[in-house]
Amino acid sequence: MVLTGLDVRGMLTVTAPGVTVKNSKFTGDGSTPWGIHTEGEGSVRIEDTVITGDYGEAGIAYGNWSAIRVEITGMSNDGAKLGPHSSITDSWIHDFKPSPGAHSDGLQLVEDVGDVVIKNNRIEIGTGEGANAAIFLSPDIGPDHPGAGPVVVEGNTLGGGGYTFYSVGGQEGARLHDVTFTGNTFLPDAKYGPIYPSDFDVRTVSGNVFADGSPVPLPR
Repeated sequence: MVLTGLDVRGMLTVTAPGVTVKNSKFTGDGSTPWGIHTEGEGSVRIEDTVITGDYGEAGIAYGNWSAIRVEITGMSNDGAKLGPHSSITDSWIHDFKPSPGAHSDGLQLVEDVGDVVIKNNRIEIGTGEGANAAIFLSPDIGPDHPGAGPVVVEGNTLGGGGYTFYSVGGQEGARLHDVTFTGNTFLPDAKYGPIYPSDFDVRTVSGNVFADGSPVPLPR
């Protein structure tokens, strides 16, 4: 099923496999947790679509989705929740407007999952109150699953937040076992620094630089 030209105020829940949403706009008005949400066997490909406004949780959630050339902007909470089998490429995530008390992330992964790709995006959520990170990876909930699969963060331009990039362990020793972090460019505008300095949990890391070409210092 292909859905095109939608103008949705609120939420679309996808329960069928193989759905495509393209050339559409989703606007949060504070009444729903998500803009596009997969459930059960649902899977969705999102193309050339704008997601903006006040969603209680995030613009996109959770697993079995891909986003290509999507703009996520002005969000009150998170841009997208990354579940299993999710990817976002060639997209622009920017200029968030966090709600009071929010800790907004451009992209957030908080379960021990895998088969996640974050590639060739521009993520610059700003540095205002409540802007936490461009990308936040931490399996804070769920058991430890060593076979969860890879998480690839490659070729993105990243800026904003307190720290722009987090990749840390979670509760009771939970880990993302295969994180690749390569070829990303950092804007020098984070409040505290480019990478959260504690418990840096990445298997493969290389080629990450500031916009002027200087290397990004890695936590020790």
